[in-house]
Amino acid sequence: MIFENIEVNHIKFGPGIVVATQGKYMTIQFSNTKKTFVYPDAFENFLTLADGSVSDEIKCDIEKANKVKQQILHDKEEENKRAMTRGIVIPGKQINPNEQEDEESVFKSSEKDEEI
Repeated sequence: MIFENIEVNHIKFGPGIVVATQGKYMTIQFSNTKKTFVYPDAFENFLTLADGSVSDEIKCDIEKANKVKQQILHDKEEENKRAMTRGIVIPGKQINPNEQEDEESVFKSSEKDEEI
């Protein structure tokens, strides 16, 4: 979709006109300021077309972007699980106390196996 010269409304800045697009970024000129937004994310919460709607094409782009985000989160979760099974600590990953006990008991039982 070509966005240049399309009129939009922002929940805070009011009406504006798309003056440039570059990759996933849109620059919009409002009456007192010029702002850059990420497309299509901005249409999810902040922007609508001038008539107050969001076109089917934009909705489709939002759905695609959300699917990509979900896949990335899923992939990271799987990577974290694999790392945890190898005893790698992931920065920022909080371990549930019950999980920690389970991991400790597995470690202790493996130590006993090695002693035998």
